Amino acid sequence: MADIEKRVAALENGGAFNATQAAIRAREEEFLATLRDIKASMLKDEQDGKNNGASSAELDALRDENERLKAKVTKQAYRIAHLVSGMEKMLESEKK
Repeated sequence: MADIEKRVAALENGGAFNATQAAIRAREEEFLATLRDIKASMLKDEQDGKNNGASSAELDALRDENERLKAKVTKQAYRIAHLVSGMEKMLESEKK
């Protein structure tokens, strides 16, 4: 009789184990679907980032404009320094 009770208990535990395994399997499939969605989203974002980047022509134009503006600032800084030194000389000569 004890042997039969052990077998019944084993079968009941086996049924619970199978139910648990099925629940785990279903949850893993949900996680897998979520991970696939995340991966697809990341790949799409990466592709969008590459396609939305500025073209090399735009970058070249911006670099050229930047160089022109730097040259202009340098010229203006020189002119300002020259005017300031001229004003300082003028003030020195007026003090004398």
